[in-house]
Amino acid sequence: MLQRIQTVHLLIVAALMTVMLFSNYATVKLGSALPEGTSESVASDGTITRITVPHGVEEEITFDLWGVCQNGQKVVSTAYMVGLVILTLAVALVTIFLYRKRWIQMRLCFAMAVLLLGIEAYIVLYIYKLKDALDAMQPYAIKYSVVDVLPIVALIFVYFAFRGITKDIALLKSLDRIR
Repeated sequence: MLQRIQTVHLLIVAALMTVMLFSNYATVKLGSALPEGTSESVASDGTITRITVPHGVEEEITFDLWGVCQNGQKVVSTAYMVGLVILTLAVALVTIFLYRKRWIQMRLCFAMAVLLLGIEAYIVLYIYKLKDALDAMQPYAIKYSVVDVLPIVALIFVYFAFRGITKDIALLKSLDRIR
C-alpha cells in the first residue's frame, strides 16, 4: 500500500486538510485611529452593522475554518466550508485504503478535486466579503496566510495521485495482454 506513490500523494492531501482544520486564513487588525470610534462588521445573516469602538482600543477580526470572529466572538459561521474540508479529509483517507479498487480510486480523486475547488471558492468568497466590509473602515491591516492556497497545493497532489492510479491501471492491462 505505501509502496505506491499515489498513496503518498493522498497522505499529503490528508495532511494538508488536517492543517486547514487548525489554522487561521486571515487576520485583520483595526487600528485605534478610526474616525469617531466607529466601525462596521458583518453580522451572522450577512448584513453589515455599525458598532462603536472606544478610542485607543484595537479590534482583531480572524477568519479560520470555524468562522469569522471579531475579538474572539463568532460573527459569521462557515459551516459549509467546515463540511467540505472534513469531507475532503475523509475521502482522501478512504481513497488510500481502496488501493485494490483502482477505478473507484480514480472517481474519488475526481470528487476530491471538485471538493478542493469548492473549498478554495469559499475561502475567496469569505475573504472578498470581509474585504468589502472593511473597505468602509479606515485604517485596517489585513494579513493573509499561506493556508489560503493549501487547497490548490492539495489539488496538485490529487492530480499526481490520479496520474499514478492511471499508470497502475495501464500497467495491469499490459500485463493481462502478455498472458
